[in-house]
Amino acid sequence: MKKVLSYLLIASALFVTSCNEDLTETFASGQLTEDVAITSSNDLRQLLNSGYNILARREAAVFTSVFTDEATKGFNNGGQGVSAEIVFNIFPSSAAPTNIWQNYYFALARINRVIARADVITPVSPEDAQVIARIKAEALILRAYAHLDILAYFSPDMKNNAALAGILSDRVILTSETPLRTTNEAFYTLIHSDLDAALATLSTNTASPPPTTPANGSTFYANSNFARGLKARAYAYKGDYTNAEIWADNVISSSGIALASPAQYRLLFWSDSEAANTEVIFRLRRTIQQNSQDFNLHNGWCSIRPSAGGSPFYEVGRSLHNLLNPQNHFANSVDFNAIPDVRARVIIAPSSVVSQTWETVDDYLNSDRLVLHKHGGVATGNNTAATSATNAFHNDYKIMRISEMYLIKAECRANAGDLAGAATAVDAIRDARFGSNQVAPTYANATAAWKGILDERRLELAFEGFRFIDIKRIGSLAGITGLDRHPRDYDGLNIPGGNPANLPLNSTKWALPIPQSEVNANGAIQQNPGY
Repeated sequence: MKKVLSYLLIASALFVTSCNEDLTETFASGQLTEDVAITSSNDLRQLLNSGYNILARREAAVFTSVFTDEATKGFNNGGQGVSAEIVFNIFPSSAAPTNIWQNYYFALARINRVIARADVITPVSPEDAQVIARIKAEALILRAYAHLDILAYFSPDMKNNAALAGILSDRVILTSETPLRTTNEAFYTLIHSDLDAALATLSTNTASPPPTTPANGSTFYANSNFARGLKARAYAYKGDYTNAEIWADNVISSSGIALASPAQYRLLFWSDSEAANTEVIFRLRRTIQQNSQDFNLHNGWCSIRPSAGGSPFYEVGRSLHNLLNPQNHFANSVDFNAIPDVRARVIIAPSSVVSQTWETVDDYLNSDRLVLHKHGGVATGNNTAATSATNAFHNDYKIMRISEMYLIKAECRANAGDLAGAATAVDAIRDARFGSNQVAPTYANATAAWKGILDERRLELAFEGFRFIDIKRIGSLAGITGLDRHPRDYDGLNIPGGNPANLPLNSTKWALPIPQSEVNANGAIQQNPGY
């Protein structure tokens, strides 16, 4: 174990922490084992910060958008995804599942060391003991978050206790070990145990998180609101809506976090400067020092910046665009800017070229340019690339927002047969996004309610990494048979595998393959069916 840590600590010097600049100092030369390198609360915080940083990766959000019906091939595409995610060609050797798997387990290697060392470090004062306890609680929440995402992406059936998830990383795993996958039940048990332990600690803990400058800085660190929200999310993923509703209601009523107004919603995604206690429950903070094309969120869809001149290799899918801009208004026009739902103007860049003959034009790819604007955009202008001093158009990763709790609440009401209650929860989000009171939707039956919830999740959480998981877990309840890609999104691909009919809801590809790199190192590990 100590030898493993030496490599991890050396590697951690290459990462800038995801929180404060005063926590970025690396370990001194020669400090290569736990008992030497991690002896104080400050050491523990630095190690946990490296775990935060590793979790801040865009692979899951980009994969989800391209594999489903959020994104499509862009006019500056240089081959990205066209023979892989866009056409559902996913194999154990594919980059997306490999990166998703490795990022979570690399982060867990750091997080588990924090948890282990927190129990043996001798505090220098009662106040220091509280700091160590808080750091451990944050680590437990992050461990629960990582395990829930691993389960969501790699389990064939999230609601089946006996289905396999991933490797249960509830301790430091030695390089000499070859652990097997464990069941969803074991994952859910660990998730809730970690979250309950963290909540118990935080309920009486007197230590504050490290100081932060922005008013919304409290969302930089795993907190009790995030822990309660994760319990709601985990119960919803399991299909235990009785408990999901308890925890979603808890967050909605006691977190003090309000849904963002249209103006606040734009600030949230374009400058990370929304007011305190607005919308975000937890984010993975990114700093100017971390501004890198390899990791910046917006660079998952474009080479340079989120504008038509920024070399977008993926664009907004036509079917999603049509939901946001049903009248097909020209971007950056008076009519487009008057669309009442702020999500249209956040997702679709004003530099987009919205073809008025998109259904019949011959050169669709170059005539209809629907540029993604949600990450790294600005409020006005065509040459969109935010230049805020707080992030240098390098967005924080929003991991949980209060709107998700309302959407989980809607699922709980639909599951209970309360169609009006489901509509009320959805309407709360619409009122906020439109900036005025909207007529609540009316659902004729349970299937219509589930479809309405799935559609609202599609609009609200687009390009944030949810669509793959949402279709997987509630698509059949919503009565859909597959993706909602528009046929025009296949122009220029000419690959039969790209037909949405080739990814029905019963496809084995709704569970990602265990990466070949893992299989090579651990030959006994169980592969998912179909791979």
